[in-house]
Amino acid sequence: MDQLLILYSSPIKTDDLKCLPFLASFNLVNGFANPSILQTNSYNTNLKKIKWSSYIPFDIDFEIGNLDSLDWGSSQTSHISTITPYSLKNVRIFNSKSNVNLVPGTNSGYVNNYTISYSGNSNNMPDLTNMINVGTISMNFALSFNESSFINMNGYSNVLKTILISSSTIMRFPYELANGVPRDYLYINSDGLKAPSSLIDLSNIPYISMFQILKMGQDFNYQGNFPFSKLPLKCHFAKGNTPNVDWQIFENVTGIMLQDLKIITPFPPSNPFSPLVTSFDVSQNQIAGQVDESWCSVLLTLNKNLFTGVIPNCFYCYLNIQSIGNSFAQNNFDNYNTTNNKCGYDIIVPYVYYNKTSTLLTLRGKNLGWVQTNFKTSTCVIIFTDRFTVVGCTGTYMNVTFVNQNLNFTLSLDGTEPIISNVIQTNNTFIISGSYFAYEPSIINVTIDGESPLNCEFTNSSIIPTFYSIQCDIGYPVVEYGLKNLTVQVNSLVSKPYEFSLDYTKVPCPISDCNGNGICNDHIGVCECFNDWKTIDDEICTVAIHYLSAYTQTSDIDGGIINLYGFFGDIHNDYKVLIDGIQCPIEVAPTSTVFTISVDSGTIGTNSSIEIIQNDLSFHGTIYPYENLIKECPSNCNGISNGKCNSTTGECTCNEGFIGVDCIKLTNYTLPTITSSISNVGLLFKSEQTVFIASFYSFVEVDYTGTIIKSVVISSWEPENINQGIKYTGSSSNSDGVFEITFLKVPTNQQFSFAGNEFNIGAGGAKMSITVSNYTYSNQSNYLVAAMQAKAESDPRSPIQNKCNNGTIVITSQSNSNLTLNNYNYFTISKDAKRLSIRLQDRLISDGQATFMVNQLNIQQPDHSLLFGMSLPHCGKQCSIDGPDFIVNIESNYKVLSSCSPQPTSTPKSSSEEPSSSLKQQSLISFILIIFLISSIILN
Repeated sequence: MDQLLILYSSPIKTDDLKCLPFLASFNLVNGFANPSILQTNSYNTNLKKIKWSSYIPFDIDFEIGNLDSLDWGSSQTSHISTITPYSLKNVRIFNSKSNVNLVPGTNSGYVNNYTISYSGNSNNMPDLTNMINVGTISMNFALSFNESSFINMNGYSNVLKTILISSSTIMRFPYELANGVPRDYLYINSDGLKAPSSLIDLSNIPYISMFQILKMGQDFNYQGNFPFSKLPLKCHFAKGNTPNVDWQIFENVTGIMLQDLKIITPFPPSNPFSPLVTSFDVSQNQIAGQVDESWCSVLLTLNKNLFTGVIPNCFYCYLNIQSIGNSFAQNNFDNYNTTNNKCGYDIIVPYVYYNKTSTLLTLRGKNLGWVQTNFKTSTCVIIFTDRFTVVGCTGTYMNVTFVNQNLNFTLSLDGTEPIISNVIQTNNTFIISGSYFAYEPSIINVTIDGESPLNCEFTNSSIIPTFYSIQCDIGYPVVEYGLKNLTVQVNSLVSKPYEFSLDYTKVPCPISDCNGNGICNDHIGVCECFNDWKTIDDEICTVAIHYLSAYTQTSDIDGGIINLYGFFGDIHNDYKVLIDGIQCPIEVAPTSTVFTISVDSGTIGTNSSIEIIQNDLSFHGTIYPYENLIKECPSNCNGISNGKCNSTTGECTCNEGFIGVDCIKLTNYTLPTITSSISNVGLLFKSEQTVFIASFYSFVEVDYTGTIIKSVVISSWEPENINQGIKYTGSSSNSDGVFEITFLKVPTNQQFSFAGNEFNIGAGGAKMSITVSNYTYSNQSNYLVAAMQAKAESDPRSPIQNKCNNGTIVITSQSNSNLTLNNYNYFTISKDAKRLSIRLQDRLISDGQATFMVNQLNIQQPDHSLLFGMSLPHCGKQCSIDGPDFIVNIESNYKVLSSCSPQPTSTPKSSSEEPSSSLKQQSLISFILIIFLISSIILN
């Protein structure tokens, strides 16, 4: 026998039960038993359950045996038993159905997971001071309940699980809970609660599993507001009157139920809660508002309210599931529909997140719903707690069906990297085939390597990526091309690179031929204009990047018209010309090749800056606006007795007995032989031991401020023999264009004409000419400088070593006009009473127009050589220079070898004479430094 039910008997003693050693349950319904029956340890250790519903005339102050449960008294029991905690130390569950006084006693009790339950009426909250590890206490208060006994709850630190408080009357809220009693559950079920004097702060019990007040009542609010300021993690409040609610109170409350509280506070327009909040029930209120997608992370229950607007897809897609449909019922939503709410693959997008550290699999994505039974899987089980957890899987992927929408997905499980099997490109769209991709674009990153990595974006929302395929787009147009590597990344998992051939997209230009002034770059659909053209707004390659290549001069006395020749195009918006910052009148409407301006005499400098502006573009350069009609001859022909100066040409006509460009006197001695030769892009004159060399040095590109932009490196010169000379054609390794230099011997007196200049070269002289064609400048305001070098030296191997003459090298220079500062036309180098004369013309031909030319420098170098530069304008097609010309003459003080005693060999010394005034011009400093830099560094 394991159970004994006593309905009525004479008093039962322990001896009566000893004969039942296997008795496990004893139920005394009527009659009387000796209190020693409760001391089961002394007679029957198998007896674990005692239900004592009969008359109880005694108190318990002794140790009860090891019982799983003790049900004590009934509603008809009138005696109020007094029980000490020590008596209950071995009882797991104590349930009193009659009034019992629990008194602290003198001994400390020890109760594991102890449950104390009052289903009868109690007048006070028991004192559990000496009880340890009480599991649950359940109280039902009588009408005469003493609220001051709530103070006993200050000692409830030993209540580990649950406190249940029930009352059939209205009572005050037990504020003592705020002292931080540790427990799992707190339930208050009364006929209502009294209004608090202030907001209640329960921040000391934040981790309680559930705080529940099932009937708050009409008065339990603070001035019409929800009566709490801080709450534990999960709360359930019902049947109250709290019209005003501060939603921020629930910011960190993971589960919220506010049912039938007469709330009228508008619903938050977006979710104000932390990610910890997973459920929010505000059913049966008077709340108005709309629900946006920010609420999709929270399970909402909103039925019986005043909501309007559109239900987000995360809920709408599942309204045909009864529990979700009921949660949104009885509102005024625009799209509430429980029968025809179809959602496709573009709306429901799942993926499985694999945590490498914990190896935990969770189902994530968009619009997954909240119902565990809606998932049907092939190899896994999906469990819903606060999220969907995937367990029990076999293999590396799973098939899952969303039952209510009949959508099927294949999802990667174990962290397998994506696998690419093929890539197909159509313009800027790519279809990538393979496996272990995903349906959620936000976790997929497709990258194509290149000069700048290209990110392939999911721009077409109607085409959803899948486990097996991805379609994405890169920026249009596709400019790069060739073999590239493509990778797919899903979350942190990256595929191996897949090599494929990337094609660029051909994009038509607005004007297919770019108006003949450019080439269509069909990679980007933009006309790339030739060097002289530019696109501005709708003018595609029709705006000239203008420049000045030639100009006429006017009188310095009267002023007048100046024609500016160059490349100006056909569009002339907001045009003007400034010389030295002064705007000049435009006399004739500009054409594509000519600007015609007028200048007054004396209003601008003789060497002036010029700026030509049109179409918001500017050309900067230098101009010599005034022409001196009276030209100076070299050394003024050394006087009227020696020769006559032609002031029109700047040439001397020598009298008999005088020679050279400046009419020096002939020597009385027999003239030594002078020979000339051409080699190494230069001239060589030789007489006795004296050698004169004149050779080409360099081309440099210079900007309008005089700064060297680059040195034009001539990689090779190709010589071609011509009548009486050699033509050299050069090509550059760092520039385009054609460079031609011609050296021509003049065996007899010969007259020449070039660019409007007339000049004569005496017998035995030589001439050099330079042509530059189709050179591309770095900027439209840049120009070229052609540098020459001339020097005198001695040849120790010469069979004639005449030391009777002065071996000092003397250099002189002169301009042919006092209106052209820093411009030089004549140079001489003297040595051993022999003199090399160099004449530079002041005009050249630029793109078919004769124009003024500046020869910018002379300087005596450390090796007693002369370095000078001829400035070419910005020539679009071709620039030609005829000159300089060269001739060697014997000076009048020449002495033949036999006229003097032998002299010791001496090293030539620099002249002690003052250099010519032209060498002192401070304005030459910058150009001197430039040429010195060229000669000493670039062209060394």
